[in-house]
Amino acid sequence: MKYLVLLIFLFICINMQAQWIYGGGMKFNSNDEFKAIGLNAKVGKDIGEKFDLNADVCYYLASKASWSFDFDLHYHLFNVNDEVILNPMAGINFTSTDVINNSLLLGASFRFPTDKYTYYLEPKWILDNNQLVISAGVLF
Repeated sequence: MKYLVLLIFLFICINMQAQWIYGGGMKFNSNDEFKAIGLNAKVGKDIGEKFDLNADVCYYLASKASWSFDFDLHYHLFNVNDEVILNPMAGINFTSTDVINNSLLLGASFRFPTDKYTYYLEPKWILDNNQLVISAGVLF
């Protein structure tokens, strides 16, 4: 819970002139106990030239898991070309099953900007539960 308070405090303290991104998509969780597909919403804010802070909420459909929250920090590593951006990430995950589990996560964000939208693909590894979570969607 203290991590959640810290992240909310960081969002409040961030300079409000930076650009916000928002969007949504689908998420797949490969946990052995509750393989799940869900709908997710994503919001992010650049907090410097090299960093983005992102929050992701997911509602799982017909699964033992009901929801999850991911809070992660993206590092602007490099642009492969004008059409592919690679950002490694680290953060924290909260998943609700019978209890609320929290764990660190590591992953990568692949973004594919177009004239109108930016599409994303984000594989994440949740360390404590040894889960692979894959998110895909569109950002505005």
